[in-house]
Amino acid sequence: MEDHSQEEQALTKIQHEWAEARIKGDSSYTRSIEADDCTIVWPDGSIVNKRADLQTMTDIKFSEFKIQNLQVRLYGDTGIVVGEGAIKAHKGKQDLINGKFVWTDSFVKQGGQWKVVASQITPVLEK
Repeated sequence: MEDHSQEEQALTKIQHEWAEARIKGDSSYTRSIEADDCTIVWPDGSIVNKRADLQTMTDIKFSEFKIQNLQVRLYGDTGIVVGEGAIKAHKGKQDLINGKFVWTDSFVKQGGQWKVVASQITPVLEK
């Protein structure tokens, strides 16, 4: 069995850095890790591409992005990261995102670097 611990650690690190970049509004980090053809399903069900996701960074401000659990699985040059945590974001004075969420990020190794090719963020309904 192959030891994937370094790759798992790399993907875990990317998840935390991506969350920090969102809070800081650092679009350069997002630009570097999202593949050109990346698609993201936002919690409201809208599907955006990389360009549209980068544009959200100018008007949507994240005030909290706490990662509470990550599960990383590797399949060759493909990595699947399932996470859960608390996220708060607003646009102007309007709360857009506030609560517990789960997400799945799909990564592919391109040119020796992990790139996000698809992401889906889903709100957790309170029971």
